Amino acid sequence: MRRRYTTATMRAMQDVARVAGVLGDPSRLAILAALLEGEETVSDLATRLGLAQPRVSTHLARLRDAGLVSRVAMGRHRAYRADAVRVKPLLDALFATGPAAVLRPSPQAGRERRRDTPLRRARTCYDHLAGVAGVDLLAEMRERGWLRPGPKGRPAFELTAAGERALAQRGVEVDAARASRRRFATACLDWTERRPHLGGALGARILDALCGKAYVRRRARGRDVQIVKPLAGWLAR
Repeated sequence: MRRRYTTATMRAMQDVARVAGVLGDPSRLAILAALLEGEETVSDLATRLGLAQPRVSTHLARLRDAGLVSRVAMGRHRAYRADAVRVKPLLDALFATGPAAVLRPSPQAGRERRRDTPLRRARTCYDHLAGVAGVDLLAEMRERGWLRPGPKGRPAFELTAAGERALAQRGVEVDAARASRRRFATACLDWTERRPHLGGALGARILDALCGKAYVRRRARGRDVQIVKPLAGWLAR
């Protein structure tokens, strides 16, 4: 005897079909793959994937409606985050059927590295320091024992007692970072370097301190920043 589908089963199938329809676009698959590596703003996704910002916004709206991504506050900016529990198995299954070129590093990131551009060397990512400068700064703070990995499986860091004293001495508002509603200290995968730099509220406060002490200067336009004085001097204070 053939099974007769209930109303609830048909509704569930409609939900599955809706998600499948959302996934049936190469640009949306590329956006999801990028968001699995870390949170991104619309402008970051547009630059990374070579798409117009309005088009990225439209794709993100479809992905949000399907419950695959969410929008989060990052200081003055808005970023997007993939629901990794739902998205990763879906992409793994889809990419298993053919070449997963969408998961390769973006061509623009490769060009920035080859040309060693100012954007690669030092830039902002939301409101924290990224690029070679950001990656090296995080590595040095970990080497000095100021930060240690957070709970297993989470892309986050914990500030040690020595790190709290050291950062406070260098003008970082650690208490204000802790009081923020956003995540405290995250490992944010760097777009060009493919290694983490420090994100979250603490990363933002560190950039503020570096600017306040005239080690880093933000530009009026663009994301690249100027390293006025070697950050080694700030670390060694």
